[in-house]
Amino acid sequence: MSYALTSDIPDNLLESYLQESEIAVDTELHGLRLFRDEVCLVQICDDKKNVCLVKPEKKQTTPNLNRLLSNHDVTKVFHFAISDVAFIKTSLNIEVEPFRCTKVMSKLIRTYTQDHGLKDLALELLGHQLNKEQQQTNWDSKNLTKKQLEYAANDVLYLINIYRKLLEMMENRPLLKSGTTIKELNQKAQSILPGLVELLIHGYGDKDGGWESSLFSH
Repeated sequence: MSYALTSDIPDNLLESYLQESEIAVDTELHGLRLFRDEVCLVQICDDKKNVCLVKPEKKQTTPNLNRLLSNHDVTKVFHFAISDVAFIKTSLNIEVEPFRCTKVMSKLIRTYTQDHGLKDLALELLGHQLNKEQQQTNWDSKNLTKKQLEYAANDVLYLINIYRKLLEMMENRPLLKSGTTIKELNQKAQSILPGLVELLIHGYGDKDGGWESSLFSH
C-alpha cells in the first residue's frame, strides 16, 4: 500500500477523525532530547485504517492537526505517550488531550512478561509481525522513502486494535485482593501522565535520558 505526505490533515479526513471515539497517533523525531530535537512526522489512523502522515512545514502552523489533537471528545492513543505528547507540545506547540498510553496499559495487565514494545504487542495480541528496520533513519529528509512511509503507517495501523485488546484483558482480569480492578488502576495511571509530561518538559527528568524523574524518590 502506498502513502503520501501532507503538511496538515485534509479537511475531509479531519471531519471523519472527529467522529471517532479514539484515534491512533505516533511521531517520528530528530532524536529524543526535548527542545533540541523536533517532530519530523505525525502519523494518525482511525479504526477504519484511514492513515494520514503529516510532515509539518517549518514555521508553518497545522490548524487541523491542532484541532484534532486538542479535541476533548476524541481520545488520542499512543504507545509511550509521554515522549510523543511532550515533543508535540515543545515542537509543534499543541496541547494533546485527552490521551492514553498502551505501554502503561501493557505493563499493568501483561505482568507475565518484560516485553512491552509495540512490536511485542502487535505479535501477541494481533498475530502481526511489525518490521522495525526503518526506525533509526533520517526522518527529517524531504524525500522519505516508500519503506519509511510504510514503517510510519504501520506504527498506527494496529494501535487502536491493540488498545481495545488491552482494555478487554483488563475487563476480564479478576479483582485484586484490595477489591480494586486493573481497569480502575489504569484510569489512575493514565490520569498521572499529563502531569508527568509537564515535569519532564520543565527539566525534572533526571534519569533515563530525561524520561524518568526522581522527584518522588525517597
